[in-house]
Amino acid sequence: MKHLLIPLLLSSLLCTAQQKQIAITIDDAPIMALPESYTPAQLKATNEKLLQKITALHTPVSIFINAANCITPERLQLLKQWVNNPLITLGSHTLNHSNCADLSIDSFKMEVMINDYIIRSVAKGKPVPYFRFPYNAMGKDSMAQALRLEYLKGKNYTAVPFTIESDDYMYETLYQDALKKKDKEKAKEVATAYIKYTLHCFTYFEQLTKELFGRDISQIYLCHVNQLNTDYYGELMKALQGRGYQFVSLEKAMQDKAYTTPVYYHQQYGFSWLFRWIPETDKRKQYLRNSPEPDIYNAYEALKAKK
Repeated sequence: MKHLLIPLLLSSLLCTAQQKQIAITIDDAPIMALPESYTPAQLKATNEKLLQKITALHTPVSIFINAANCITPERLQLLKQWVNNPLITLGSHTLNHSNCADLSIDSFKMEVMINDYIIRSVAKGKPVPYFRFPYNAMGKDSMAQALRLEYLKGKNYTAVPFTIESDDYMYETLYQDALKKKDKEKAKEVATAYIKYTLHCFTYFEQLTKELFGRDISQIYLCHVNQLNTDYYGELMKALQGRGYQFVSLEKAMQDKAYTTPVYYHQQYGFSWLFRWIPETDKRKQYLRNSPEPDIYNAYEALKAKK
């Protein structure tokens, strides 16, 4: 019996060691940066349904909050639901979702301070350890970025990167358009394309990760509170589990030594840190050129032009 148990134990340990890890991060909770397309009832249903799915699947999630979008009693109540969920870790996303590359350092500090005050007044002692720059734009150059990061450090914030995203806001725009037209077939088509594109992004960035580090790292996935992610959260999470991912907290993911890698890109564009960790400019540009692009981009731009 011993001879059977030892190989089984070693096999189990090997599978555990090889399991990939991912932290799910959701921006613009509990309301999107552009909420006008949602009715109050739709907004309430979207938040509550997404929280129910997070709880049912037991996925740790970090959210990033723009408090200017949460000042009505109804929206504050939605924020409280996120705060009170034990699976949720809180983060700041500035007061107004401003592009920090366009802000003076004093304006940036004001955005952070007021947002911090509002969030903590709702959090009632729950920690708010994280900060994410809107559009992932940290500043216009290395000096501006260093000033902002130094300020955040003094406020006991950890600035949060991401490694993988999938342009969910584009797909959400087309998804909402289909739903408003009561075109269920088109909505399903958009959602299917979104899941397919997201998994394609994972394939690309997993390969890039191995080329940069020679191994899998703990990934950080960025998405947003919206109806598309709410309706298909379970399907996407199960697809990631099928790829061998274990869902972990942001704190655990950032313990991966990859996140101590120096950042070599100091301009304002908000792409993945996997690109920012590449020292050679030409090599970074080549990887960017080869990175996935959403197949619905033209449709998204055409719909946006109509509004």
